[in-house]
Amino acid sequence: MTVKESLNQRFSCRKFKDQAVPREVIDAILRQSQQTPSWCNTQPWAVDIVEGELLATLSAELVALAEAETPINPDIPLPGEYTGAFRERRKVCGLQLYQSVGIQKGDRERTKDQGLENFRFFSAPHVAFISTPKSLGIYGALDCGLYISSFLLSAQELGVSTIAQAALASYPDMIRDHLRIPDDRDIVCGISFGFCDETNPVNSYRTEREDIQLTTNYHR
Repeated sequence: MTVKESLNQRFSCRKFKDQAVPREVIDAILRQSQQTPSWCNTQPWAVDIVEGELLATLSAELVALAEAETPINPDIPLPGEYTGAFRERRKVCGLQLYQSVGIQKGDRERTKDQGLENFRFFSAPHVAFISTPKSLGIYGALDCGLYISSFLLSAQELGVSTIAQAALASYPDMIRDHLRIPDDRDIVCGISFGFCDETNPVNSYRTEREDIQLTTNYHR
């Protein structure tokens, strides 16, 4: 699969099969992703992969925190608000999601339950938590963003579906305790991954991308 094919075919999977990805495939994704370029070759990312009983424990605790409406405290602050085109793109993405699973506008109970699917990892058998040293600041986070992209595309090339989730960094202290991630590292996000359940309607829609005319300026 070419980079172009991987980019065009990849999407955020929101329901996975109950089927583990072979360890050799996971290792292949990690080896390929490790080739990601980084600022001064610092390679600041650390990857903690969770599966099995611990994954179920994390899910139960995250769902409990969310259901109790516990205030989130991500290491890296979330956007304060979305405006203009950013707000519109986010709105369309949400509408596509709700329409795919038949959630009507105003159905708060089903909307909330769909939101909790984030903390159920969309039934994925594996989750990779990505963290960066606090001392590297924005540059470490940017490098981790590059690594996340490499992970998503490498997984796609090898037939593995993914979804990168900022929501999984909402309660970093709990994640840090379970995974023994040092206090001097920021948790950037989690990546749920596995084999796509293609029969589930939630995986039936695809988001669109803007024309490059709207995102690019040439200067002479």
